[in-house]
Amino acid sequence: MSDLVSIIIPVYNSQQFLKESLESIFNQTYSNIEIICVNDGSTDNSLHILQSYSEKITIISQKNQGLASALITGINNMHGKWFKWFSPDDLMYSNTIETLVNCTKKHPNTIVYSNWKIIDEKGDELRDFSESNYNDLSDFEYYVRLLDGQQINVNTSLIPSILFEKCMIRNLDDPVAVDYDFFIRAALLHNVKFHLIEKPLIKYRIHSEQLSHKNISKTLDYVYKIKFEIFEHLDKSIQDKFINELKIYQNSKSTKRKTMEFGMKLLKSVPSWVSDRILIFYLNKIRQGR
Repeated sequence: MSDLVSIIIPVYNSQQFLKESLESIFNQTYSNIEIICVNDGSTDNSLHILQSYSEKITIISQKNQGLASALITGINNMHGKWFKWFSPDDLMYSNTIETLVNCTKKHPNTIVYSNWKIIDEKGDELRDFSESNYNDLSDFEYYVRLLDGQQINVNTSLIPSILFEKCMIRNLDDPVAVDYDFFIRAALLHNVKFHLIEKPLIKYRIHSEQLSHKNISKTLDYVYKIKFEIFEHLDKSIQDKFINELKIYQNSKSTKRKTMEFGMKLLKSVPSWVSDRILIFYLNKIRQGR
């Protein structure tokens, strides 16, 4: 089916929010979807919950091998024109897939993504999160922002499946860096375009057991290494151009922004149990100001 959307959900001990997340997908206004849930060796009630929806979803079970492995398994078994990675913690609005598909049809061969709302464990909305709108920048200028650390909430994105023929998700030592690694390789090595939809399309849940909020300072160090490992694959002339433009961009930042980023570097020297909550606060502030 030419307009099929494949939604891949890596599931590991996700029983707390799994039903609510799946129900939000079942209630989509866009019906041409397949839902593939990869049960990555869950030891809680997750598999039983998935099996209760077996008529609506495809379930693949494997021994626990980590987030990237679960995603790759799902990708290798999907049939859609577009790929959507989705977390079993998060929720979609009823028009999420329809909005993403309509946008990507206007912007073919592009990774589209959106703003989002932050919710707590009870599902109460805490605040809106608006990504920086770089739609009017050239591809090169956007890639400079990615090198500087611009993040994309992968759960908001829709990705052309054809991209995986040249740029596959990698199994990394730090699973939290998997999405950033994929985005920056797609950009720098394969010239993939990106486009922001300026409306919230998912509810992103913040909770204490969230993988992305554990030892975030270690993840930031790992992301730094990834960026420059990928960077080394570029021709020297392209490297020099990026380095020059990155310096210009970083020097153009406001004093307030530079102070926040410097504060983040200092926080890396304190224990993670102290610094992680503060780092999350600073990261959100910086992302909103990009």
